[in-house]
Amino acid sequence: MRPGVEGAAASLEDKVAALRSPLAYAERPKVIRAIETHFAWVFLTDDHAFKLKKPMRTAYLDLSGVAARRYNCSEELRLNQRLAQGIYLDVVPLTMAADGALRVGGDGIVVDWLVKMRRLPSALMLDRAIVAGVVPAAPLAAVGRLLARFYRAQPSIAFDPRDYVARIRSQMEQDRSDLRAPGLGLTPGLVEAVAAAHTVACFRLEAELMLRARERRIIEGHGDLRPEHICLTEPPCVIDALEFSLDLRTLDPGEELAFLSVECERLGDVRPADTVLREYRTESGDPISRRLLDFYRSRRATVRAKLVAWHLKDPAYSGRGDWRVQAERYLERARVYAQGASDEAAQCG
Repeated sequence: MRPGVEGAAASLEDKVAALRSPLAYAERPKVIRAIETHFAWVFLTDDHAFKLKKPMRTAYLDLSGVAARRYNCSEELRLNQRLAQGIYLDVVPLTMAADGALRVGGDGIVVDWLVKMRRLPSALMLDRAIVAGVVPAAPLAAVGRLLARFYRAQPSIAFDPRDYVARIRSQMEQDRSDLRAPGLGLTPGLVEAVAAAHTVACFRLEAELMLRARERRIIEGHGDLRPEHICLTEPPCVIDALEFSLDLRTLDPGEELAFLSVECERLGDVRPADTVLREYRTESGDPISRRLLDFYRSRRATVRAKLVAWHLKDPAYSGRGDWRVQAERYLERARVYAQGASDEAAQCG
């Protein structure tokens, strides 16, 4: 068999079973921990993490073919080297040897591709630190400065100010429609209350939103800035950028920081996000207002509600959690944020 040739077939179950075994790795780890996510399996060895994408297709992501998964892995590597240098190492093949054994790298026919990363200390991930009640201040402040430098280095994306507002309104309407889907069973009155609050807040903040576009603050960001993606090492790093959609990565940095605030508050302590925001403002000089941040918080909480609720449509996940309850909690927060943004905007007006 020639190394690097794609074409052999192996089921996802076969791949997962093989990657649970130390025999699949040249480093021969002592223990392997397997973690399943919605889109992938991650295998933690002593020193590394290997991510295997699931062969799946959704309305916005197609990983059904080996070539598509290889490209997605390459994009993940490229994008994450921006904020996690030295963590994302390579895209490596999963090969089938002549005896049918599946191994990471080596000779044989390529059956799939893996993202290889350096393993990070789990206790220093921000979500774990918040839950444990021990969030080190120095690396947290460094995260804010890291993000400010990152956003400043990204080329701005030209948006006509009115088009930027129109894009947000289109997203709002799409979210409302998605959340009203009968199969989700979400309370219609709550969905409509959030949509109405968004409409009012967007109207009152229109001039400020247009100014963000006019000042060319819209960039290609991380796309998924959550506490579980921030590691408080020295220096810190931010992993798991949203690799499959440039459109979803195209945003105002304030929207990403607002998303971090929503998720930190959900975990019980918003102060880490406030620290990151404060350092970002100091480093960048960005005067983004509290009312606009509240609007972005509301928008991001709504998107999270939708993503959580969509688990109800997936037979593999529908019975694994109280998704409807979680989604409505996000919607309640979205309503509060949007009302706060409207009230602040009205007072300033």
